Amino acid sequence: MRDADPFAYRLAASGAGIVALGFLLLGGWALVQFEVIRAPWLDTVAGLVAVVLLWAGVLGLVLGAALVAHPADVRREIALHRFARSAGLSYARFGAPLEMGGVFFAERAPGADPSYGSTFELYRPPFEDAPLRLGVATFQGGRDAARGPRPAFRFLALRLPRPMPHIMIDSVRNGRLRSELPSVQRVSLEGEMDRHFAVYAPPGYARDALQVLTPDVLVCLLDHGRDWDAEIVDDLLLVASTRFRRGRDETEVPALLRFAALLGAEVRTQATPYTDPRASSPRTQVAAAGRRLQRRSVCWDVAILLALVFGVPAVIFGGILLATR
Repeated sequence: MRDADPFAYRLAASGAGIVALGFLLLGGWALVQFEVIRAPWLDTVAGLVAVVLLWAGVLGLVLGAALVAHPADVRREIALHRFARSAGLSYARFGAPLEMGGVFFAERAPGADPSYGSTFELYRPPFEDAPLRLGVATFQGGRDAARGPRPAFRFLALRLPRPMPHIMIDSVRNGRLRSELPSVQRVSLEGEMDRHFAVYAPPGYARDALQVLTPDVLVCLLDHGRDWDAEIVDDLLLVASTRFRRGRDETEVPALLRFAALLGAEVRTQATPYTDPRASSPRTQVAAAGRRLQRRSVCWDVAILLALVFGVPAVIFGGILLATR
């Protein structure tokens, strides 16, 4: 590791010192805030001193923790770089911008910067338009930026031979995304599959989804992809995993690449002959109605919340009044 970053351990030692300083500053804040220390000169500036000590302590803890974790990040980079080389892939600490749309990466406004950035990425060249990408996506947008359902996740992106209708395959094991999508768009797969996956397609595109999700694709999902969510959007097949921490690299990265080879081959087989008769160019385009799933309205969520907050107490109070009459 010294060859990869000779200063890694020095930075970690510095980080440990900064963490200790952060705790000391927070201890000083507690002494001032709870008036354990009293002095005539402190009375007039106690509020300012407390604020400075608090934020300096918090900043010290955050910066110090990042420096302490630096050697582990370097070891992670070395391991991923070696694995990428053995798998015939390239590695980048910071990947190209994640400009995908859909559910996982959120639909951003036209001209807006991508909301998610990629780190610890393995890819098949070229870098800017890689046909295969596997990395860790992290939300990096501002307060008003479009947000997906998860702030961080491991992702796999495969390029398909043509644009396809928007299809969401939500794994029950991976945490359901039903809060993001109206249930009227759900497509029944019947049998055992409905117990493991919830599939969504735009209105009028249920038959198209079943055309893509053939028995071979479903068997592949059931045998190898129960722990992950999958999404087909535009000309991409996306897979998302909640297991993105460093300790999961050794198992998740090879498993996702194996899944990419199996599922990618099956989906590409179905995507190549697919046509959308509703589009002006059926063999190369998807009609506007099939390009994106409809998202659940925030207004309905607010209405349900208000109904619970005010409606339930009203019903209980009304029942009490009726009982006392």
